[in-house]
Amino acid sequence: MRATATVNLAALQHNVAALQSRLERPAETLVAVKANAYGHGLVPVARALTAGGVGWLGVATPDEALTLRDAGIGARILMFGPQRGEDLARLIEREVDLTVTSEADLTAVQTEAERLGISGVRVHLKVDTGMGRLGEPPGAAVRLMHMADGLTRLAPTGVWTHLACADEPDSPATDEQLARFADVLTGLEAEGLTPPLRHAANSAAVLTRPDAHFDLVRPGIAAYGYAPSDALRDVARDLTPAMTVEAPVVFVKDVPAGTPVSYGHRWRAPNATRVATVRLGYGDGYLRAASNVADMHVAGRLARVVGTVCMDQTMLDVGDADVQVGDRVIAFGPHPGVGADDVARAVGTIAYEILTGVDARLERRYEGLSDGSS
Repeated sequence: MRATATVNLAALQHNVAALQSRLERPAETLVAVKANAYGHGLVPVARALTAGGVGWLGVATPDEALTLRDAGIGARILMFGPQRGEDLARLIEREVDLTVTSEADLTAVQTEAERLGISGVRVHLKVDTGMGRLGEPPGAAVRLMHMADGLTRLAPTGVWTHLACADEPDSPATDEQLARFADVLTGLEAEGLTPPLRHAANSAAVLTRPDAHFDLVRPGIAAYGYAPSDALRDVARDLTPAMTVEAPVVFVKDVPAGTPVSYGHRWRAPNATRVATVRLGYGDGYLRAASNVADMHVAGRLARVVGTVCMDQTMLDVGDADVQVGDRVIAFGPHPGVGADDVARAVGTIAYEILTGVDARLERRYEGLSDGSS
């Protein structure tokens, strides 16, 4: 009896198509597959996405990019952050698009490309319009692009930025960032330096800001079936969560009122009830913070997590439900009340953390496609 994470690859393709239907201008699609494809499984997800027509994949680490190449994934891959040293050489050799954020980045890529004897290394200039994480300010963009254009081994391919508050519809920050980015694009155009790809739209902007779609969009969480924030749940209702985490019931007992459960006795049965122990815990990525606040789905109903979540087990108050050892419990998935966003809301975090936290010891299963993409 094992806990499993089942990924519906057809749901992924459906979600991408739904997002692409919102584009008001022709734009390529990059799906972020960093962090093991948000917990869904890097290579199977990448294969399903590319089979569905996605031409770009976004990663955060060299190992992610190289794993995709080793698996025979020929799609364009963009590294989201700058790289140096041995990793940089391997990325250049495997034709990965590189993000550059400074003069030092450009020099490092040029030097490594010269050492390798490789030309046409594709670089995307990252501009910090207000995220405050990576990139020079907008005023440096023209100078850096001039530098990139003059380095013989480089092929300036893109200019991009990342939106900090696009998941907050009422925030003025997105307007401010897009205005700064527009100024960058105008300045580059005036110098004859416009690269072929301009990109800014994350999931939230794909859903709500057609003025941010430009030449390439970069959805992440939305491709996996979730809104980027509670504020955008209504506009994301056509998306389907792709992952279902299930675990077996391994023990069931009837308990009298007052019975304590789990470490610290932080829950005692208020009434006589039935408690089911589930083979899933924080060692599997189910957060300890879910103790006494989150629900799972079992026997056709929601059941509250009771007592402290353990490393390998979680207990549920199943009331008078006919729950037996071996029954499967949905910890989260495409079911009312137990979406990753529902669990996130209960514990005070975001769906991203719930999904990416699904541990490798859960067996990954893939369904939904019959063309061999899995």
